[in-house]
Amino acid sequence: MNQLLDYFRSMNRIKKILLAALGEKRYLALLANSFQMLFRAGVPGRSYQDIYFLKRLIEPGFFCVDIGAHLGYYTLEMSRLAGPKGRVTAIEPMSQFNAALGKLIKKKGITNVQLLQVALGGEGDYVEMGIPRVDNMKKFAYARVMNTSTHLEYIESERVKNERGDQLFSGLPRLDFIKCDVEGLEVPVFGSMMQVLQKYHPVILCELGDRNDRILLLEMLKPLGYATFLLTNGRLQPLDVFSDQKAVSHNHYFIPPMHQQRLSALIGG
Repeated sequence: MNQLLDYFRSMNRIKKILLAALGEKRYLALLANSFQMLFRAGVPGRSYQDIYFLKRLIEPGFFCVDIGAHLGYYTLEMSRLAGPKGRVTAIEPMSQFNAALGKLIKKKGITNVQLLQVALGGEGDYVEMGIPRVDNMKKFAYARVMNTSTHLEYIESERVKNERGDQLFSGLPRLDFIKCDVEGLEVPVFGSMMQVLQKYHPVILCELGDRNDRILLLEMLKPLGYATFLLTNGRLQPLDVFSDQKAVSHNHYFIPPMHQQRLSALIGG
């Protein structure tokens, strides 16, 4: 345990040095570019298993949505797999992450990604997004709608337009895959796009840190035939959402019957 704590303290010191030396814009650009290089080299470990697993889920021509795109860890792999006939809609509400991802998309000459700076799952026409300080460090990965976590100390905030999924995605000709990671607002996000889900029945990969949230989300999706799975040793294992079983990186798969048939070779066993 002491070794693990020493490791995290060391990483925090390195992050502070890089931030001070590069400034936020170049620091975020470094993170975005570095991850893509490390990902291609196969360096990230089990906590990133779901990004590597995308190649088993996404086919050329698929239309995908990345809600909470951050620095594009999922977006760019979705783009590559969907190919020129597919499309990715990336939703990143925070301006600095949106800008860093936009530059990376432009640098790589990617043409099948639409990047939007809006929020989903909040209340009203606009929401206040914030980045908190945790352990005396600015935590970019913890950015969220501020009124959902009032116990945090926010050191930066911005007002962002809030959308409903049914309006935002209504013009898509198809929708095959959704990844969602919005720091606690996942259930309201999907609650705002039930018409789209009923129309297209996409596979959903959703980060859910609370067991109650996965229960609520399955109750919402069950009338559409969805079932819940965890990724374990390269296979999708059925999950009893009421159990205490935990997911790697809190990632859960919600898969409707049509895709269960398509992915049957990957399920169970």
